[in-house]
Amino acid sequence: MGSHESVSPDDLRADLRHFADLIARLDRDGRLLEAAPHLLKVLGDLRAKIFAYEVRFTRNLAPPDNTGENAQTDMSKKVIEEAVEREREAEQEWRRPPDFGPGPL
Repeated sequence: MGSHESVSPDDLRADLRHFADLIARLDRDGRLLEAAPHLLKVLGDLRAKIFAYEVRFTRNLAPPDNTGENAQTDMSKKVIEEAVEREREAEQEWRRPPDFGPGPL
């Protein structure tokens, strides 16, 4: 999947489509659940790329700010802090053991 530093919108779009195709193909072949470990690895790589894209390119999505450089810096910091927090939450969610409810398995 390449370096996350140089992620481009077109590359990210292609990787996300490739992941969707992979899931559809595995499901069609009846191998979706057996491929879960591989899917988690690919999903982790995609999450890192999405994070890099969000941090690097989000500033281009915001409307122009006429209040000066400090406002731009504050906006950038806020985007990065929110992205880092979302990444932490996602990592905690993936680490949490599944809850199968009461009773024997």
